[in-house]
Amino acid sequence: MKRKNEPTVGLLLLSIMYMVFCCLIFFSLALIAVKFIIHHEVNIRQSDIEHVLVASVIAGTASAFGAWLFAKIDEQAICRKVPISLKLLLKVIRMA
Repeated sequence: MKRKNEPTVGLLLLSIMYMVFCCLIFFSLALIAVKFIIHHEVNIRQSDIEHVLVASVIAGTASAFGAWLFAKIDEQAICRKVPISLKLLLKVIRMA
């Protein structure tokens, strides 16, 4: 079975950018929600934004690289499988 979309380095970089952006949005919304729930006002400092940015880069890079690595491992596992011929399969079915 041939895969149509192979995990390439370009796809890895695109995935990293996408995941960093998604984590940035999620962590920003979480920061606003937590600040509002705890302090009953939204007062965001520059250090908070820096922490959100650093956490987004770390989480986005780790998740995108992990997904890419597992896709690469899966691709190698598919290439190693030996296809079963139809005749051998029919013999096994008839013996059972």
